[in-house]
Amino acid sequence: MSRPGSTRTASTNIGRGGEQRILEGKLAIVTGIGAATAENLASKGASVIINFTSDSSADKSEKLARQLSTNYGVKCLPVQADMGTETGPAHLINMAMNHFAHPKTHKMQVDVVVNNAGVASKSALQDCTSEEFARLYNVNVRGPLLLMKAVEPHLPHDRSGRVVNVSSVSAALGFEEDAMLRWHQGCSRSHDKNLGTGAL
Repeated sequence: MSRPGSTRTASTNIGRGGEQRILEGKLAIVTGIGAATAENLASKGASVIINFTSDSSADKSEKLARQLSTNYGVKCLPVQADMGTETGPAHLINMAMNHFAHPKTHKMQVDVVVNNAGVASKSALQDCTSEEFARLYNVNVRGPLLLMKAVEPHLPHDRSGRVVNVSSVSAALGFEEDAMLRWHQGCSRSHDKNLGTGAL
């Protein structure tokens, strides 16, 4: 069964160097800081919500947001939210609504979501603990799922949006002491397939 086609119109807005910026006017979310990814999106004209977790990352995230805003003329919002908690993903979207929703209609469209936040752990199978398994699961598997749940009402319905789930090669390669990480990355890849078939 073939997938329905979609018509994508290139942006007519021109960047500072005279080039077309294909993401002009779009809104993107990048979890786990992802500085290079955030800059790539901003350079193409997208406003970017930069997610970070720890207090120690606050200054770095705010500096990155200022740099991207200055260099590319886009809006950038750093938001502290822990993707490993049950409330973190929803908080991220609430903050996005506060800053990017239309003042009259209160509507917001998120065009790009990059699930980049992740944690890793090295331990032999016999040393795996339920606590460490839960820590990895909450960030690597549940976090992206809850973020998609929170952002789903704000995604475009014309197949123009993009969701990028960043994972480790551990799901495919058997590195030593990566038993727990392989379980979680395998779950993430299964989640990717569900998203790809529209099973939201």
